[in-house]
Amino acid sequence: MNRSQLFRFFTVILLPLWLNMACTSMPSMRSKLKPGQYEWHPERSPSGPLLVVVSVDDQMAYVYRNGIEIARSTVSTGKAGHDTPTGVFTILQRNVDHESSIYKGAKMPYMQRLTWGGIAMHAGNLPGYPASHGCVRLPYEFSEKLYSVTRNGSTVVVTNKAATPSRSSQPASLLLASKATRPSQRAIPNPDRKPVWNPGKSPSGPVSILLSYKDATVYIYRNGVQIGQSPVGISGPADLPEGVFMLLEGGGTPPPWTVLSLNGGKASKNAVAEMRGRISLPGDFRSKVVEALTPGTILLATSQASTSATRSSRDFSIMKPDAPKTQ
Repeated sequence: MNRSQLFRFFTVILLPLWLNMACTSMPSMRSKLKPGQYEWHPERSPSGPLLVVVSVDDQMAYVYRNGIEIARSTVSTGKAGHDTPTGVFTILQRNVDHESSIYKGAKMPYMQRLTWGGIAMHAGNLPGYPASHGCVRLPYEFSEKLYSVTRNGSTVVVTNKAATPSRSSQPASLLLASKATRPSQRAIPNPDRKPVWNPGKSPSGPVSILLSYKDATVYIYRNGVQIGQSPVGISGPADLPEGVFMLLEGGGTPPPWTVLSLNGGKASKNAVAEMRGRISLPGDFRSKVVEALTPGTILLATSQASTSATRSSRDFSIMKPDAPKTQ
C-alpha cells in the first residue's frame, strides 16, 4: 500500500469509524466532567431529529442528533423530596427569559418546560449534586446552545441510570408488523376490541406512540392529542424489549430507528427485529400508522399499563419506567 492509498484508507475508513465510536461511546469510557462543564460538537451530526437523555444517577445530560451524540453536560436534578420525575417527555413550552410562577423571583433562563406541573430544563447553579426543586439545571452557556437546536415537541428522556442509544439496521416500517412472524405462536389482536383512527383530531405535529404490553394496546398521539388506538397481538415469552425508539432521518427508504434502553446501558440493536417477530397489528391500522410516521417520531414500549399513574391527561410525556429510588 503506497502513501496515497494509506492516506485514503485512513481518511475514508478509519477516521469516520473512529469518530462514530467516539460519538456513541459509553459515558464511563470518557473523562468525567466537573460541575458546570460541558462538551458541544454539533458538527458530528448536522441534521436529524434530536433526543436529550438526562441521567439522574450520574448527573449528566446527553444530546443525540439522528442517533449520534453531539453534546454532553453536567446537570443538577431534584434534591430529596423534590425528585425529578423519570420518564419520556416532550418539550411543551420554551422561554428565553422565564421566571418561576411557583417560586417567586426565581429566574429560569432558557426554560424548556417538560410538564405543566413545574418541571423544566433551564440554566441554573450546578453544585455537583441534586439540588433543584425538580427541574433539570444546566450550565448557562449549554442551556443557550441546547435551546438553539430544540423545539416544542422535542423528546427528553429522564432515567435513573445512564443509557446509550443503539442504531437499528431495521427500517421503520418493520417495527410493527401486520402479523407476528413466529409461525408456531401467531399473535392475533383481540377481536373484541376494534381499532380507532381519528387523524382529524390533530392534523399536524409530532407523532408519539405508546405501546403497552400490559394493556396489549398501542396508542397513537399527534401533537399530544390521541388520534388512534388498537389492540395488539403478542406472541412468545414476556421479555419483550422496553425502551424509546426514535425514527431517524435518512439512512435508507424507509429510514431506521435509534433505540434507547430505559434500564441503563446500551440498547440491543436487535430490538426492532425482535418486536417485529412478536408484535402484530391489524393490517389496515398498521398501514395508517406507517403513513403518519415522520423523522423524530418516538415509540415508547413499556411493560406498564397506561393509567393515570403513568400517563398524565395533560402531559402525554409522563411515563415512569424506572422504579422509585429508595431514600
